[in-house]
Amino acid sequence: MAEKSVLKRASLDSEREYGAGPIKQERMDRRRLCPYLDTINRSVLDFDFEKLCSVSLSHINVYACLVCGKYFQGRGLKSHAYTHSVQDGHHVFLNLETHKFYCLPDNYEVIDSSLEDITYVLNPTFAAERISLLDNNPKLSRAYDGTTYLPGILHFS
Repeated sequence: MAEKSVLKRASLDSEREYGAGPIKQERMDRRRLCPYLDTINRSVLDFDFEKLCSVSLSHINVYACLVCGKYFQGRGLKSHAYTHSVQDGHHVFLNLETHKFYCLPDNYEVIDSSLEDITYVLNPTFAAERISLLDNNPKLSRAYDGTTYLPGILHFS
């Protein structure tokens, strides 16, 4: 019995050494334990803009920086998002097409339930019942800046 545990331990050590087995578990844990999630600034995120890179003006493979709210193209070593992450120290990005979160320049996907509110704001969905309630609600709502408004009514100046 002790011989089997020694063989199993030796097998695990060789897997770690050659990049198989438990290393994948460590990578998975890293995806869930991103140290930069506290740098996300939700107050600057505005997904109503056209999804274009702020540098190249391309609409292909665009990521939103969740620290400053700007859009950048790509995730590779010579991409605008990668350069932004290195130069400005902004690490958490959201792919605007796939709705996946990434940490750059380390380039790993971030999986965390605390980010679900951001994906909802990116692509909000409303049930028909909730939309019908907007017409029947005489109650005023208050915006972040303190102004009051009637939900469902748009005012253009």
